Amino acid sequence: MTLLRAALTALVLAGSLAAQQPYPQEPKPKPPMPVAPKPAAPKPATPAKPKLPESDPRNVPDPRDVADPRNTSDPRGTPQDPYAQLEGEELYDSLYAAGEDGRLAQVLKEDGWNILGYIDSHCEGWLALLESGADTTPEGKAKLAEMQAKGLKLAALADKALGDTRFTNYVTNFYSWDADQRKTFREGQDLYRKGAQMFAEAKTPQEAQYAMTSLQQSLERSRPLSDTWGQSMALSLMGRVQNANGMVDVAAGTMAQARELGREIRDLSSVWDALAVQYEIAVARRQYPAARTALQEQYLITVDLKDEQAGMMITQQLVDLDKVAGPH
Repeated sequence: MTLLRAALTALVLAGSLAAQQPYPQEPKPKPPMPVAPKPAAPKPATPAKPKLPESDPRNVPDPRDVADPRNTSDPRGTPQDPYAQLEGEELYDSLYAAGEDGRLAQVLKEDGWNILGYIDSHCEGWLALLESGADTTPEGKAKLAEMQAKGLKLAALADKALGDTRFTNYVTNFYSWDADQRKTFREGQDLYRKGAQMFAEAKTPQEAQYAMTSLQQSLERSRPLSDTWGQSMALSLMGRVQNANGMVDVAAGTMAQARELGREIRDLSSVWDALAVQYEIAVARRQYPAARTALQEQYLITVDLKDEQAGMMITQQLVDLDKVAGPH
């Protein structure tokens, strides 16, 4: 390998470390506020009419001084959009309450990589109500049914709009669990949190391996439940630990599963991390087409998110990769 090629390979590997970082969560830029129009120049005052003596026969009301009945608001004027100032969950809730299904589906499509938490909140909220005994009162049962119906409808609208997701399967499975399965789900959540904490506190890749037991146990609980999000999160974190410890082949397989499951429900964190690790492994193996594919998929995610800064970062990595790999 020439010195130049070695230097360029090092540059790409350095870029791959940036790709491994969690998807940037910078605040979204706010649209510029419209500039208030300058006040119009004051019109010159109309000179007062001369006051005539009361005895003057001309001192009677002018029949022409009648307000023009046409000077009313034009019903053809452009109506104000009641949702123009809303965004995120506030917008989704308002459109759902108003029965604006078409527009809600369009908004869910535009925000596809950001709606998982919102849809899942109607599952978690439902479960929390059930655990609090809401099913023992008529009011509680009505609330449970309402939340369940909303969660199912949101999932169906998102699937239809996005075309390649399985939110409906995820939500339907969640609502179908019996008491034992709900207990298993909570155990899986606790185990994942424990593993994630151990991973975050690890100071070396070797220490991070201590998280694997909890993460594996969490995965074993989420799989029989068809808990897609639970599986994608556990697999993604396991793949990062495996890759950091040189278990490249195992990590590649783990991340392939995380990416596939994560895409079903638009799990941004898991999919992004999986692609980052797949890119790094491909570069290390000089499998440049696979590395390019991973970067291109990340770039398409930034386009969906309308994140120009992240898109520029990925574009630069593609340029650096082509310098090493040559034309494709």
